[in-house]
Amino acid sequence: MKCQIVFGLVILMTGLQGCATVAVDPHAGFPQVAQLVNDRGAPELTWTPGVEESPPRLDAISSRLAEGLTEEEAVRIALLNNRELQALYARLGIAHADLVQASLLHNPVIGVTSGFPIAGGIVDLGFGLAMDLIDFLYTPLRKRVATARFEEAKLRVAADVLDAVWRTQTAFYTHQANEQALEMRRQVAAATAASFNLAQRLREAGNLRELDVATEQALAEEAKADLRFAEIATRDSRERLNLLMGLSGEHALLWTVTPARLLDPREAATNADLEARAMKQSLDLAAADQLIVAAAENVRLDRASALFPEVVVGGKGERDGREWEPGPTFILPLPLFDRGQARIARAQAELRQARELRTALAVRIAAIARSTRARLEGYRERALQYRDVVLPVRQRVLEQTQLQYNAMQIGPLDLLRAKEQQIEAGIRYIDALREYWLAQADHTLLLAGRLPPTEAAPAAPTLEQLPRLPFSTLQ
Repeated sequence: MKCQIVFGLVILMTGLQGCATVAVDPHAGFPQVAQLVNDRGAPELTWTPGVEESPPRLDAISSRLAEGLTEEEAVRIALLNNRELQALYARLGIAHADLVQASLLHNPVIGVTSGFPIAGGIVDLGFGLAMDLIDFLYTPLRKRVATARFEEAKLRVAADVLDAVWRTQTAFYTHQANEQALEMRRQVAAATAASFNLAQRLREAGNLRELDVATEQALAEEAKADLRFAEIATRDSRERLNLLMGLSGEHALLWTVTPARLLDPREAATNADLEARAMKQSLDLAAADQLIVAAAENVRLDRASALFPEVVVGGKGERDGREWEPGPTFILPLPLFDRGQARIARAQAELRQARELRTALAVRIAAIARSTRARLEGYRERALQYRDVVLPVRQRVLEQTQLQYNAMQIGPLDLLRAKEQQIEAGIRYIDALREYWLAQADHTLLLAGRLPPTEAAPAAPTLEQLPRLPFSTLQ
């Protein structure tokens, strides 16, 4: 009868564990991440769990590419088709699985012993069932740690999505500028080649010195070299954009950027409270706060489990001869050597580290906000200086040179030189626009709650990835 009770307990515990089976949702946390990044200006996110489950929507992408690629379309395609970005969402599943694991009780253990009498007789048997009783108390602590880490994982994934948007935007601006500069370099190369040909004809007619011909030739060859460099830069920036959008094959060759030229600078924005807004929106700070929560919970867990990390209770049944002898079991570790001091000290050090890094991050965000504001305003003024002053002056110089040439006051080489200088000023204006739009992308990302990836990465805390389990006897 007593033996039947022991076996009944085994069956009961097995049944309870079966009822406690928890399904892990691989999409857990994604709706919150999608809403978070959408609130910060990013387009709608689409989760593509795997190629087999949901292939890329290449038909929809092809129609967009054929119509010309805008900055907004490039970002949407990157979010839809970049497989690295899709793989990034798997972090959510990992963090959620850790949370579910931390919520589960340790499995009970069953032991079976037997003894074979040498002199013959009935075989001795023993059965035991044990479970860590104190695990009921530690599980809520572990769950709070894992919950904080899951919340941190969602913030980190949202931050990486915003980084992907920023990378696509800056790659688009860079390629747009390279395309525009390439066209200008072609004009410079054509103008210098025409100037060199004219110089050769004038030399053959005896109207020009050999030194002047050599000078024109040097300028023409340098212009060819600059054109070659512009072609390389344009191809590189195009492939960079293809990589971010996840395009290959015919899709990588299909698109053209539109508009073909970088837009003029926007109206000056009010940046007086940029530091406060960047601090308020910062996903990095929010993630650092969650890390502090997790570190603090780790300290509580280590303190609670310092002396008695496990208390094992259970029952056993032994057959002595023909009689079964059931009875309880109780296992309690004696804290003679390890009283959990090292684990507590480590957890406290991790907590102090997380707090210090959070403070350092706030200082860093404020400094980068001031730097970004200064760069944006400076590059805007520089671009406007070229647009409103330098380019009109160069146009007036060209017009006056044309008048001088018509009046036979100067030669054709002087007219060509004025045209080359006007084109060079146009190329410098493109450079100024590119720097302005890159700074504008940094400014937008900062207000969305993320530090520009061009800045050096902040120091990473060394908090253990998973909530700690003091002992693993029953795992």
